[in-house]
Amino acid sequence: MTVTHELANRDLMLKVITAFGAGDLEPLFAALDDSVVWISHAPRAYFRFGGVHKGRTGVREYTALLFSRYSFSRLEAKSILAKDEIVCGVFEAEAWYQPSSRLVRFDIAIRWRVKDGRIVEHQGFFDTAGVLVQQGDIAA
Repeated sequence: MTVTHELANRDLMLKVITAFGAGDLEPLFAALDDSVVWISHAPRAYFRFGGVHKGRTGVREYTALLFSRYSFSRLEAKSILAKDEIVCGVFEAEAWYQPSSRLVRFDIAIRWRVKDGRIVEHQGFFDTAGVLVQQGDIAA
């Protein structure tokens, strides 16, 4: 893997996540490998979009579930690092939780494996307990 590929992978993440935060999912769908494995490390009992989603259809289901409850008002990169096929980013997020009309703020860490310019694996991590408290779903 060359530095050029690593920069391209970094730029891909920045482009996709910036568009995602604005509600534009086309850059994401265009960047997916047909066999993508999309993992959201969030308990399904509290976050309907949590768990493993496979293929383009699975990612479409994930985004539909996510956007049925959350509307992002900010999603900004704090850092993005790439090495070989792996690209990782930490992002500051703000989103309106529609059921309670509360604004939630959190950081999300994302790890992708990118092969030939396509996302083949995604892992997303955030402070689920902190978000549940902000939403009013559990006590602090």
